[in-house]
Amino acid sequence: MSVDAAPRKVDAEYAIEYLQEHPEAGLCCEDGRWWITPNANETDQQVLLLDVVEAERLKDDPRLRLLSGIAHAGRSLWVLRRMT
Repeated sequence: MSVDAAPRKVDAEYAIEYLQEHPEAGLCCEDGRWWITPNANETDQQVLLLDVVEAERLKDDPRLRLLSGIAHAGRSLWVLRRMT
């Protein structure tokens, strides 16, 4: 999916597949809005959107971990855990 394409709404299963295929991506939340960013270092970009129910399912997936101390106050970011 092109970064320039308009974001589309997806379910948690599709979103976790995207995150597994794009390990630099992340799940973001701010003000009740949820999206997948293609680059966890630049969380303003949105490639996929999730509704609250799907996002809650996704953020609780054990393959994801919450990052603390990101640059955007009030924004949360989850990324794929590094499995060894």
